[in-house]
Amino acid sequence: MHEFRLAPPPPFGFESTASLLSPGRDGLVEVFDGSRLTRLLDVNGRMRLVLVSSLGSEKRPELIVTLMNGTERDEPGVVQLLSRMLGLNYDLAPFYKMCRQEQSLYGLSSDFYGLKPPQRMHPFEALTLAITSSPGVHFLRSGISQLAQAISYRVAYAGDTFFAFPTSRVVTKSSVPAMVESGLSQVQATHLLALAQRAASGQLDLIGLARAPSEAIVEQLAAQDGVGLLGAQLTTLVGYGRLECFPSADPTICDWIGRNYGGPGAVEPFEAHQWAEQWGQYRGLVAFHIYAELLRDKRI
Repeated sequence: MHEFRLAPPPPFGFESTASLLSPGRDGLVEVFDGSRLTRLLDVNGRMRLVLVSSLGSEKRPELIVTLMNGTERDEPGVVQLLSRMLGLNYDLAPFYKMCRQEQSLYGLSSDFYGLKPPQRMHPFEALTLAITSSPGVHFLRSGISQLAQAISYRVAYAGDTFFAFPTSRVVTKSSVPAMVESGLSQVQATHLLALAQRAASGQLDLIGLARAPSEAIVEQLAAQDGVGLLGAQLTTLVGYGRLECFPSADPTICDWIGRNYGGPGAVEPFEAHQWAEQWGQYRGLVAFHIYAELLRDKRI
């Protein structure tokens, strides 16, 4: 076991940021119980169980990181992964400057002060969540514990067992029947296996796609069976970290804009897109703040 501390640049809201990465305290893959985030990370080919807790405040953030099955030599790799995962090095100052000038965003940004842009470890994770979510289960609440339990790497800790988020190569070694037994529908399992095969073979170059403009990423991913426009938008935002991307196809976002900006109901996706245009390069960060409010109010 190895323990160390991190002092990310302020402000940093650990709770609000971590909440966007975990479906809750009952999962087995990525677990946030309100105070501690637990996740298995691939640190240079070694699977390490990482526990992250906050000791500081938004203005004076300090994290304590515990590697349950790691050593000091894993520390640099873990820091790099956590920085990506929790957006630790993202400078919020320009965003807050914009919010001070825009009354419509000031309250939202104040409620979730220090919220940084979270990101998945790999775009395939976001695509998996897009395929396994459904109209009744939002992308941000989609749990894959049963799937991971059936096919992925595991580590035991304090009487619990935690599982790694399945990579594309792990999924290709499974089968549609096995994934259906883990709780996926036949259609979801078929789409996920096909996507994993394309990603693992390089037919769908998810790494190379990172060099493309955001619009091109959305277009190519939306064409993948089972992903759709919303899954493509969220993968571009959460999987590739493109904060200029706004998930205008999300009904919960459209409903939020309608409720908060005087409409009788949810706006149309094209109206949500137009509304988001005013926030420029911070569109995605605004979306994260909206999602944080929806999570807090149990609307997703």
